[in-house]
Amino acid sequence: MTTIPPAPFPRKRVIVTHDDAKAFGYCNAGLRKWFPRDGVTFDDFRQHGVTAEWLRATGDAMAARLADEVEQIRERLHQSQENA
Repeated sequence: MTTIPPAPFPRKRVIVTHDDAKAFGYCNAGLRKWFPRDGVTFDDFRQHGVTAEWLRATGDAMAARLADEVEQIRERLHQSQENA
């Protein structure tokens, strides 16, 4: 069995919400294409969000772009709070 080493800079767990997707300009019709998957429904996403990793695992380029953008926004926010 091959063991995959951890990434040198592991990503923090980021929850991407329906509000994030809407702010990014995504419509519900497009978002619904990602669901249901792995037991997660569109309603689950609207109420609780999903992890950025979950979005990337869909294999959808728009989902991956949303995950990347939200992670960057959260990181900038975190950095600005540390510098305040």
